[in-house]
Amino acid sequence: MPFLNILLDIIAPIFVLISLGYLFQKKWHFDMQALTRVLLYLVMPATLVVSLTQSELSADFVWDTSVFCLLMLVALYVLSLAGSLIMRYRKDMKQAFSLSVMYYNSGNYGFPASELAFPTLGLAVQSIVLAVQNFLVFTLGLFFVSVGHISARKAFLQSFKMPFVYALILAFAIRNFGLQLPGFVWLPIEYLAEALVPMALVTLGMQLARTRITQAWQASLASLVCRLVISPLIGYGLVLLLDIDPRIAPILVVSTSYPTAINTVLIALEFGSREDFAANAVFLSTVCSIFTVAVVIFLVR
Repeated sequence: MPFLNILLDIIAPIFVLISLGYLFQKKWHFDMQALTRVLLYLVMPATLVVSLTQSELSADFVWDTSVFCLLMLVALYVLSLAGSLIMRYRKDMKQAFSLSVMYYNSGNYGFPASELAFPTLGLAVQSIVLAVQNFLVFTLGLFFVSVGHISARKAFLQSFKMPFVYALILAFAIRNFGLQLPGFVWLPIEYLAEALVPMALVTLGMQLARTRITQAWQASLASLVCRLVISPLIGYGLVLLLDIDPRIAPILVVSTSYPTAINTVLIALEFGSREDFAANAVFLSTVCSIFTVAVVIFLVR
């Protein structure tokens, strides 16, 4: 697919919806907590259930994706440590920098982008990426960046507050044990899943509208390079190293090119890290991903 077509057919629709959310939030100041909870606890889990039960993903694909995500998290943590040493960051900045590099937007941004770029398997693979990433980030990831703030046990238990874990269990039961949900239950799940693309992107735009940009944006450039440039290069190296099936390898590489997740700001705030730096990293990486994600899609397709 020509690069211009990728920009117009995949990236442009994403940023039109993000921009609408941004403008609406600036104008009318919606209740973001309610919208985010609807997306997090209803729409995304429903999408995960539908995509995993109806896709052609084999057990090998799920295993390869899970191993890839684990190795990717470790590699990004090592990268963030190296970056912190080079930039000589203090402890609070090290934590925020690690979060901004390790935790990329697999949900609000990744679901729609993967579905548009890879209509056949994109959403199913991204569902696994999102579920595994959230589990790893809220266990290993939090433990890595929160030494002295949270115990390993608490970090592990934190992951079970996420609805994706239970959506995965339900999808596994439907797919492998012949569990059949009655129509009056399954149809609402499908309706919720259909709302994913517009709701995820509009909500992301609204979240960005609430992000306060400060002078720390200059320090965010190192995070941007790690997240948008070095991360997909590492992802490409991992799919070669693991000899991942070419049907899902491009989807995994593209998933590593997504911008920093908005939840990075919330986690940084909770652990007393530099939330101003995290906010700038989220905003800057999301804007710059207009070009970088398009380049990665162009190179791997």
